[in-house]
Amino acid sequence: MFYIFNILLPVVLLFFLNTFVFLLPSQSGEKTSMAVSVLLSFQLFLSIIRDSLPENSLTVSLFSIYVSLANSTSVIIVVVNILLLKMKDMPPPKWILRRCQKDSASNKVDVVSGNVEDDESGNVEDQKQVRPEWADIETKLNKTCFACFFVLSSSVTAVILGMLTR
Repeated sequence: MFYIFNILLPVVLLFFLNTFVFLLPSQSGEKTSMAVSVLLSFQLFLSIIRDSLPENSLTVSLFSIYVSLANSTSVIIVVVNILLLKMKDMPPPKWILRRCQKDSASNKVDVVSGNVEDDESGNVEDQKQVRPEWADIETKLNKTCFACFFVLSSSVTAVILGMLTR
């Protein structure tokens, strides 16, 4: 019970907390600092686990594999977060504009397979689809990243903890 409450439970909670960085608003300025703080916490737990394991062993502990996977996922989340924040300063790339359309009536961005094109006639109200703004695209990308990383975290946790309990 000591190891479960002092090592296993904090690592699992940090692994899930790491994905929630995509739900923070980018205007707050805390997204990157939270992601880096979680990454440093994983490094701390990895060093604690490394100190408690024997130096010579024929097998690798499943829990150390889990913490290493969580650590590498945390690195990927930091990189994706920084890329999303850097993309905010630039105009949206054409491949994103082709995948997104904005419904002018509901002000929501939907992912579609059609192209978003400029209307040369100049009347925006007559268009059904208008060019989405970067803030809308960023919100959609953050929600997509959250969903992907949450599913990854859940599946890795279920597999590793399932293997640990057998």
